[in-house]
Amino acid sequence: MEFKTDEQTLNDLELFAAREGKSVFSYFDYARSDGGRAYMKKLFENPLADAERIRERVEAIVYLQRLPFFLEIRRDELSFIEIYLQQKEVPKRDVLHLMKRAVAGWVNPDNDHYVRQRAVSYLGRLIHELAVFMDDVPAVRVPKIMRELKEQVAKVLSRPGMRYLANRKKDTFWSREKLDLYFRGKEADAVRTVLDTLYMLEALRTIGQVALEHGFVFPVFVEERRKIEIEGLFHLFLPDPVRNDVRVDDKHHLCFLTGPNMAGKSTYMKAFGVAVYLAHCGFPVPARRMEVSVFRGLFTTINLSDNLSLGYSHYYNEVARVKYVVERVREVGDVVVVFDELFRGTNVKDAYDASFAVVDGLARLKQGVFVISSHIVEVAEALKRESSVDFRFFEINMETGEPRYTYRLREGVSDERIGMYILRKERVVALIEELTRNPS
Repeated sequence: MEFKTDEQTLNDLELFAAREGKSVFSYFDYARSDGGRAYMKKLFENPLADAERIRERVEAIVYLQRLPFFLEIRRDELSFIEIYLQQKEVPKRDVLHLMKRAVAGWVNPDNDHYVRQRAVSYLGRLIHELAVFMDDVPAVRVPKIMRELKEQVAKVLSRPGMRYLANRKKDTFWSREKLDLYFRGKEADAVRTVLDTLYMLEALRTIGQVALEHGFVFPVFVEERRKIEIEGLFHLFLPDPVRNDVRVDDKHHLCFLTGPNMAGKSTYMKAFGVAVYLAHCGFPVPARRMEVSVFRGLFTTINLSDNLSLGYSHYYNEVARVKYVVERVREVGDVVVVFDELFRGTNVKDAYDASFAVVDGLARLKQGVFVISSHIVEVAEALKRESSVDFRFFEINMETGEPRYTYRLREGVSDERIGMYILRKERVVALIEELTRNPS
């Protein structure tokens, strides 16, 4: 089952687009081989909406993470092998042809001959090492994915061409020419299976190693509907993050966030969205613990840009985006939705009316989980009759007269307003007054 998302969400959460050289994917992109990196990206680009498949992937990652031994990944040799496999001339299944080609290569070696001789030797060693690795993997308590890979590799290596490789006595100039017939002729699909298996193993092992290095935790998928419970959530871009918790469920499926500017709302919402996305990829999340229901999609609106080319106002774009997301809820069902600062593109009265109408409606839905922030705290007061709404705010400490940001999430609604404080601190009003007194 496909997990739905869109370009706006990918950009909001910086999943692939780098910010100062960083993206969420870049935290996992440490496979040594090009094939391992490509497989990693494929996993990351295709989150799942199937709890069983996610559990199977997590089990395989954790298993490989804990395995005390692993394959040696030689990036240059693997790249050489891939170039070799792309050679257009496929050897004929003819001894005379092989002999003529071998003699020609011996007398006047060209680049194709050089690539063939080197790559065949590399590939032969790789196949042997993969066979030994799979034999060394314990036969008991093996996750489903690993068990299937063991069976697949064993089946491939039992084929005639692969048996010849295993039984040959010496690695010689002639044996490499003969192996070329098997690798690119008789057993081309088997060779592809071997390489793809290696890349998959490396990608899964790398994910597990990243989890250990950064202290990430693997999510646990539960049977309850609309549940997301996270302890110690933090944003992986922050060098010294403050951890916070998340709790939404079927009874309280809408979290309404308030708090002043720069208090941490947007960062928290991004961290939440990233955790949901990673969980559905079967990847570890930046938190101490995460329990989550399987959802069918994720849609965020955090950094909505104006569409000036079409002449649309910011408010029109906001309305269009809300409509699009609600249509996805109707179409897909249980999805996770994040709205940061609803309807900031219009006047206060319209913003209040529109925010209340939308949030009040979403609070009564039987599908989806919603995290919504707003500066209009009056909306929170009007929503208190809705039992499905959970109110949270980011506190600041004003005891000294200066705002001290704790980045801590608390229960309730914020009553702090520091807009005028910032205006005064930056001397905006004072500068205007000075200008009126001394216009020239």
